[in-house]
Amino acid sequence: MRKKYIVLLFLLYGSLAAQDKPFVPGGKFSGLMFGDYFYNVNQRDTTKKDLNGFQFRRIYFTYDYTIAENFNTRFRLEADQAANASNGKIGVFVKDAYLQWKTIFQGGDLFFGISPTPAYDISEGAWGYRSLEKTTMDLRGIVPSRDFGFDLKGKFDEGGTASYWLKFANNSANSPETDKYKRYYANVQFKLTSQFQFTVYGDYDTRANKLDSFDKQAKSNDRFTLAGFINYAEKDKYSFGVEGFYQTIQNNFRSSSTVALQDQKASGISVFAWYAVSNDIRLVGRFDTYDPNGDLDKDGLSLLILAIDYMPAKNAHCMPNLYLQSYQNNGASDVVPRITFYYQF
Repeated sequence: MRKKYIVLLFLLYGSLAAQDKPFVPGGKFSGLMFGDYFYNVNQRDTTKKDLNGFQFRRIYFTYDYTIAENFNTRFRLEADQAANASNGKIGVFVKDAYLQWKTIFQGGDLFFGISPTPAYDISEGAWGYRSLEKTTMDLRGIVPSRDFGFDLKGKFDEGGTASYWLKFANNSANSPETDKYKRYYANVQFKLTSQFQFTVYGDYDTRANKLDSFDKQAKSNDRFTLAGFINYAEKDKYSFGVEGFYQTIQNNFRSSSTVALQDQKASGISVFAWYAVSNDIRLVGRFDTYDPNGDLDKDGLSLLILAIDYMPAKNAHCMPNLYLQSYQNNGASDVVPRITFYYQF
């Protein structure tokens, strides 16, 4: 009996000691890389036809640090050869630099710094193949992937069925601010079941007035964007998603020199799916359409991506794929077979 009391006292002491254990700040490094061997079988820009080679399209190096139980921070560098070359070499810039204040009030976290925008962070996660291509609004430059400002994220209910994401930011992406105009973002996400989710997104992008050379009037050049995303998925088995957007740019289009400025209306739809044939092989497909101006004929384009994702290890992917982009105006197309490599560390 005495031994039982001793054991109980020992367990009780251990439990109390664990509860009184002080918080210890800490962090971790992580990263990812993806790139391709590509061959331009055909290109609208004929000077790039038959161009082939190896390239990195993204390199991330990330440090996450927990300052306190309710404060996290992230610092991330990005480099790639495709878009950020400097003096013929790989360019590097700050992708993320933000502080998270957890539970600033019940059900809400506050963020400050350079951080993702609410437009397609959720759809990109569901698509899961940024290594093959950006989501449609990112690809077409409708909304930047990052912006510098304040974010407020939270849940409307304890179960997380409905959540919100608000952002007030510079609208200068990762670059320094150069004007007084700002962007206001809002996204609401609904998770009705463990497989089904959808989001509703909108933003208001304020801009300097634009001078109309026809009537010599200064006119608003603000932008309004609306978007929606639907996804049905089962983890590690399959995912199907549809994303669409509509954007109005005030007084940004003139059908001829003899008429005043008109609103430019852009729209796009993206449909994707992937299916796990086995634990290490997936079939991936995506089709996009994009119309940069609904009042112009033959200015649209379409994108088709077909891929096989082979995963020899959990965080390593080898993806033979075909990238086909077609242009309405002249029937031209970009045909690019690739072997894409993606790995995390």
